[in-house]
Amino acid sequence: MIKYSIARYFIPFLLLFFTFSVCAQVEQENYEIIFYKKKELNAGLLFSGNSEREEFRTDLSKSYEEITSGAAAFQFKNSFWNYLDYKQDFLEFNFELGPFYGFGSQTDSSNVESIEADQTQIGVRGNLSAIYSSRYYYNTKNYTLVEVRGWAGYNLFKQNSEGSLIDSNEVVTNFDKSSGESKLRYGFEAKAGWGWGRLNAMNNYMLAQFILEKYYSGRLFSEKEIRQVAKEISIIKEQRDIVNGHNNEIESKIVSDFLNEKMLLTEPEDLAADWEFAEFKPRVDGIRIEFGPFFNYFNREPDFIYGTYIQYENAKYSSLKWNRNFSAGINYNRYKQQDWVLAELNMGWSYFPDLKRQFDFGVKYVPGLELNDLSELGEFNHGLVPYVGYFSQINSKSRVNLTFAYRISPNDKVMFSGPEFSLSIYRSRY
Repeated sequence: MIKYSIARYFIPFLLLFFTFSVCAQVEQENYEIIFYKKKELNAGLLFSGNSEREEFRTDLSKSYEEITSGAAAFQFKNSFWNYLDYKQDFLEFNFELGPFYGFGSQTDSSNVESIEADQTQIGVRGNLSAIYSSRYYYNTKNYTLVEVRGWAGYNLFKQNSEGSLIDSNEVVTNFDKSSGESKLRYGFEAKAGWGWGRLNAMNNYMLAQFILEKYYSGRLFSEKEIRQVAKEISIIKEQRDIVNGHNNEIESKIVSDFLNEKMLLTEPEDLAADWEFAEFKPRVDGIRIEFGPFFNYFNREPDFIYGTYIQYENAKYSSLKWNRNFSAGINYNRYKQQDWVLAELNMGWSYFPDLKRQFDFGVKYVPGLELNDLSELGEFNHGLVPYVGYFSQINSKSRVNLTFAYRISPNDKVMFSGPEFSLSIYRSRY
């Protein structure tokens, strides 16, 4: 009874928090728009590991699998950000191909027999995905959102299974099988929405602040002056050609001339050594809240989900070295077998010791509530996900990106417990 009482008040509280107090914060923000445009082409090696589960049901059978796998792959990724005054677009294509190894358990049952076995898998895996999102602004605060993403994965592998088989007469025999298998998985997600607020990419602002503080130590610069330099940096970087590349010496010389001629400052020495860095993913500042309908399709259970969501994001550019990021979302999911409400609260920080490196750390809390119908609440479950990340720009082209998270859940109802990590070593063109 206590569990249901907590759940009964927890979900309405989140909804009220998002729709009233959050909207008030958004209305009070100062929305000075910062433009940001970047194309990035990455190619390199990806090492990853993950624990996951999968279920497939028909009227006559049920298949359930738990697997922990590690993989190495060649990765090719093409990303494009275009943040203007009237829109914020993001487009990304990703391709991965390489070997993998996995181990876990499987259960296959039907009217004829039931199999429970431990298994190992070794083979080749390919993944392909694409995402496009667009926020169209009618003024500085109000926008509509359209977001679509699709993905597909194909595994070709040898599987070894050892366990027990129970036939329809309850006779138990040993089960030992080696076979060649293939697995095709694909999905599609889409959502639309309406929102208030804006997240500005602060990358060019960060570089401008760094240059002014390093090369003109002891002098105080106004917010207007920092933004003036950031605007010039933005203009220079927007003219880059991803195919032919760009020249750091020429670009840094343009900045030096701008500081000397427009800001009446001495030209900084060896600015090119710093100019080639600060190529982080968008480091954002601002507040936004959005809500609307969504649907997800997956060719396994749960195969088709639809519902509504509300999402709140609050990012703070605290200083040159620190960013604080908070987000909270809640969605209502309709499904043929069971409806549920799922929320996610994420509190994280990013630390930038210099223009080359970024450290991320934080924790996610994920509560979920089953709904038998609109008047009856089901089981309440939750999970916790602490995470860390590291990104380093070795030079103007070489990158290293490491992420690690551990999913903690008492009964695996909200999420499947276990570690998740990825290590990317790649070359970047931008």
